[in-house]
Amino acid sequence: MCAKRKAKRESKFYGQLSGLTVTKPVVKVLKHIYLQTTISTHSMTIVHDFLADMFEKLAETACHLMCKVGHKTLMAHDIAAAVSLEMHGELKIFAMTRGLQALTLVADSYGLDTRDVQKAKYINAKKDATL
Repeated sequence: MCAKRKAKRESKFYGQLSGLTVTKPVVKVLKHIYLQTTISTHSMTIVHDFLADMFEKLAETACHLMCKVGHKTLMAHDIAAAVSLEMHGELKIFAMTRGLQALTLVADSYGLDTRDVQKAKYINAKKDATL
């Protein structure tokens, strides 16, 4: 981990982001898929902790990769590499596919060149075919 990032993590302001919750989006997705299903508070706490741990793990890995390469800015390919390193199986394939779709939508909305995005899709499709 970079020295600046480590110092920032140990600062007293680091824990302030822990107040963010994913309760509403998770409930919306659950209601969209299963209309009659509800989720208990305890189950939602477990889901929240899982997502917070996964986000922290991905952020640390992406930061480590970014520092190792020498960049000062966290880029999409750093996050994609972190996802491919940390997640396994179908979850990894799903996350990579959705991430590339989101990247393509953002690139299209800003009018950016999507050739790099298409190239990344081709490479990932080739990797998935070998699995």
